[in-house]
Amino acid sequence: MSPKRRLLPAALLMSLTAPVAGLFVALSPVSAQAAGRADDQITAYSADATLTKDGQLQVKESVDLTAGGTTFSRTLTTRVRSDSERDRTYDLKDVSATVNGQPAQGFQNQSTDDGRKLTLNVSGQSKIVYSYTVDNVVADSTEGREVSWPIVQGFPVSVPTANLSVSVPFATWVTCFAGRTGSSMPCTSSQLGESADLQIQQNGVPAGGRLTFLTGLSDQATVQANAQYSTRWSLGRAFTADSSTIGLAVIVFGIGLLGAVGLWFFRGRDAAKVGDGAPERPVLDGDDGPQFAAPDGIRPGQVGTVVDETADVVDITATLLDLAVRNYLTIVEQPRESHFGRLDWELQRLHPGGPELLPYEKALLDAVFADGDSVLVSALGPSLRPRLNLVREQLYADVVTQGWFNNRPDAVRNRWTTAGVVLLGAGVVLTIVLAIVSKFGLVGFAVMAAGLVLALVGQAAPARTARGAAVLGRVAGLQHYLANESSATLPQSHRLEFASRCLPYAAVLGLTEKWALEIAATDDDDDPDAGIGWYSGPENWHLSDIGESLSNFVNAFGGSLTTARRLFG
Repeated sequence: MSPKRRLLPAALLMSLTAPVAGLFVALSPVSAQAAGRADDQITAYSADATLTKDGQLQVKESVDLTAGGTTFSRTLTTRVRSDSERDRTYDLKDVSATVNGQPAQGFQNQSTDDGRKLTLNVSGQSKIVYSYTVDNVVADSTEGREVSWPIVQGFPVSVPTANLSVSVPFATWVTCFAGRTGSSMPCTSSQLGESADLQIQQNGVPAGGRLTFLTGLSDQATVQANAQYSTRWSLGRAFTADSSTIGLAVIVFGIGLLGAVGLWFFRGRDAAKVGDGAPERPVLDGDDGPQFAAPDGIRPGQVGTVVDETADVVDITATLLDLAVRNYLTIVEQPRESHFGRLDWELQRLHPGGPELLPYEKALLDAVFADGDSVLVSALGPSLRPRLNLVREQLYADVVTQGWFNNRPDAVRNRWTTAGVVLLGAGVVLTIVLAIVSKFGLVGFAVMAAGLVLALVGQAAPARTARGAAVLGRVAGLQHYLANESSATLPQSHRLEFASRCLPYAAVLGLTEKWALEIAATDDDDDPDAGIGWYSGPENWHLSDIGESLSNFVNAFGGSLTTARRLFG
């Protein structure tokens, strides 16, 4: 095969050879190539190389140097670009140097990012002889085995003329490229002798430049291919999507998912099945007529916490309404300054409360009226928000005291969330490590996803006890009653009180408007009303207006706390 036919693939090889390294060489002031001094001068260069039977290239280079200083350095590159994804790597060994026939003084063979830096002491006119063996020079190609090596390289000053003699048994063709790193310019001359010796000459190799030969082997050659390649890092490769990476990622995520579900199954489920929630009629018939009776005596704030395992704003609002209905405070709607003026309410404390109150109820009363026995809802937000932590703490403690949870729901959620966040963080670290060293970055993503699943599953992990599950079933029955029944079936004299007692439970279960209208429906005349004990309005206020008024109050009071939602849940 003629050298001309080999020109294109060899040129392609050379054009792909370390462009990044070449740019670094051209720009970096501390590189070996840029370290050359203007008063260093190479006057002659020759090299002899022989390919051994085991595929190693033994090289001896002779350099005539006129040195302007006391040291001289060059770098032999052992990593060059092969294709768009891989670098070809060589192995250098038995590296030595002599100066004027004597072992080089101060000789150093130092490792660099992609090669070896050779430094020795030298002065004046000297003949330096470098000797080394390079492995991994034989590669398979589509047209057979090939031998290549950038034999002239790494000098900090230009080489005026380079003469090379390379012995490669069973060589069939030869081509050569010279110039700056990445150049595809053919050498001045390259030919194959009758004894399979390659004779190469190049007039002028620039400082930092290279001369690389490439020769093909015939089928009679017994030397085996030994080229080694290293996959170059890239973002696309780090997150390769193939059968192995996707399969492993799916397995890892599946293990994480099964682990999270298993934890929930054994540790996060309720101790007993929740009832079907048949209608729970909260009516106790007595000598004084029908009275409201909550299932198991549960309070509105407790209802909300048992239902969603969170002490939140609606539970606090429902508790305040319940305290008002039970005559610990009264809610007074304020007159509007204009027809479109803002609605406001004054809360007035009627009773300090004693041991009959649950701790969280007493804490809420004290928090609302910490600055006096009356306060406007519009002024509550800034002063009330810092005090709500205690209410929340007491409410969580209460549901444990009642035996509905073995542990505080918020503490359980925090543990699961923390474990999920830790696993998520480990996934981030693993993703970075795997992306740097391999193509399995997607496996790190799978670990991150497993951590996220664990944190999300943990939000449903607080487990109710058997008693808590039974209470939840009865609460579902109460919700069914409040959503579908009416106080109209009760005697007129008991409807107002019954509807009022139902209202806080309706508020926590999302039925405020329905039961506020039940209260309004008890207004059976057109005369202004003074109030109903726990709720009153301005002059000429009518009980029939309480439906809209109460809905607005619930929204206003809850809204004053929404900026503190971080305190809940």
